[in-house]
Amino acid sequence: MCTATITYTKNGREIDLLLSVIKKLGAVVSIDKSDEYEYNPEIVRKVEEGRAAYNRGDYEVLDVDNIWK
Repeated sequence: MCTATITYTKNGREIDLLLSVIKKLGAVVSIDKSDEYEYNPEIVRKVEEGRAAYNRGDYEVLDVDNIWK
């Protein structure tokens, strides 16, 4: 069995048409029409830590002209 995730951001009428075509092909369809997306909590934590460090001034600036030297 193969699983595919399709993210489609068009209006509802077009989504219904797309789903009807997929169902006609014999696919099993699971639909999540929510506008809420959950982010990986570990990634969110790391981003928040990075922002806090930046706001504290705890970061380094790299000289891109000499980065490979």
